[in-house]
Amino acid sequence: MIDTITDPVVATMIGYFAVTLAVGLWYGRGAGEGYVEFTLAGRNLSLPVYMMTYFATFAGGGLTMGIAQEAFIEGISAQWYAMTQGLAWMTMTLFIGFIYSFEVVSVPELLGRVYGEYTKYFAGLFTVVGQVALTTGQTIGMASVLAVTTGLDLTTAFWVSVAVFVGLTAYGGMNTVAYTDTLHGIVIIFGMVVAIPLAVTNAGGVGTITAGVPEGHTNWIGVGIVQIGTWYLMYITVAGAQQQMLQRTWSARNKKVAMFGTFLAGTVITGYGILTAAAGMIANAQGADIESEMAFAWTIINMLPDVFAGLLLAAAVSSVITGADSFLLAGSTSFVNDLYIPFRGGRENLTDAHLVLVTRLTIIGFGVGAALIALSGIEIIVINTLGMGIMSVLFAGLVMMLWDRTVRESGLPAFIVGGVVFVIWEFGLGSPELFGEGQVEPAVPATAAAIITIVVVSLLYDGETFSNQEVRELASRDMDRLTTKDVRPAEDDD
Repeated sequence: MIDTITDPVVATMIGYFAVTLAVGLWYGRGAGEGYVEFTLAGRNLSLPVYMMTYFATFAGGGLTMGIAQEAFIEGISAQWYAMTQGLAWMTMTLFIGFIYSFEVVSVPELLGRVYGEYTKYFAGLFTVVGQVALTTGQTIGMASVLAVTTGLDLTTAFWVSVAVFVGLTAYGGMNTVAYTDTLHGIVIIFGMVVAIPLAVTNAGGVGTITAGVPEGHTNWIGVGIVQIGTWYLMYITVAGAQQQMLQRTWSARNKKVAMFGTFLAGTVITGYGILTAAAGMIANAQGADIESEMAFAWTIINMLPDVFAGLLLAAAVSSVITGADSFLLAGSTSFVNDLYIPFRGGRENLTDAHLVLVTRLTIIGFGVGAALIALSGIEIIVINTLGMGIMSVLFAGLVMMLWDRTVRESGLPAFIVGGVVFVIWEFGLGSPELFGEGQVEPAVPATAAAIITIVVVSLLYDGETFSNQEVRELASRDMDRLTTKDVRPAEDDD
């Protein structure tokens, strides 16, 4: 264990964290000037920033620490957790363009405009629970890495990291989140491209590594075809319906930025998992006597020069932190936008300053709550999958907006059915394996059940249909009011 701040690894990490704080404070200034500025960065993210914040949202806990952990245990096929995500995001590029055309703040808000107010409340509850679960998943790896690399005791390291990500999020909202993501994304992408080949060389080369790991660790499809396929389908729903992703989409400067930025982020992530899985394989081949969650940190510390190791570890830990703040902001935004505002009688009764204050207080409350849950020690990938899966049924409502026979009354029954299927599949059946080729993620049957429900209800029930163009016009009208601070009751338009 490192026990002095004069150590090059620790000194580099401290310097990097200082830069992160400076970036977050600088770009977050003025965030409290408006609700849209705080939650959507004024809808003005450029292509580089959009692409990096999209990438960095998942680059820390799941795609870096999590994949290295699973590769340490199971082998190189753990990389599919990232590759399927990248392929799914690339696939969803055109759908992202469709979703961007609706000027809203949250996924439940859009669903409410299409399927009704009760659907919005239901979707809002799903989103808040799912985002807090994802926030919890991101906090799991932070304290362990900080404790091992800096010599802090585990409890101190945990609460220091929580204070940083909660404080930065509450301070600057989407601007702080997006620009710190950009810093970490740049460092970790270029750092990993250089670091992992160097670590492989220092470990004796590919041959030495493959000879040193257990049999089966080199099987590229060891997790199973079914598992790979359902990961891909699950990530389709992540890109297409989950608040932490679409909040970025609606923060983009224009439609082209949203579409191209999503495609580029997917391209990068497609190959990223191979690098992080290699880190886990190296630790295993070297006989590292560690807890599996420390596989990435062990390889970086033991296989790389100190300063380089410190920089990459700092970027990786910071990506975990900024992944956590992304989910935290998304959950807090949905709570305020979709549950609190309706409870208070609508936006026309609340000022921008009030909405920003409540969002900040919600961030603090949810952040502390997620940290307490994280102390249970649940595995990173497990909690991330649970958090994403619980929101996946919302994708059914958005994708069925493309079918002109969908009726408004079909939304709420679909989400209830999807939620029940998710619970039964995950907790009743234990996400069963098929043909020995891996588990079927509960998000897949749950989303399928929700889509089928929408189709059946729409065909059997003579309900009210809707026009996407009308939904767009009403959403744009309300967004204009928010951005011009001219919030008036709807009847004033008559």
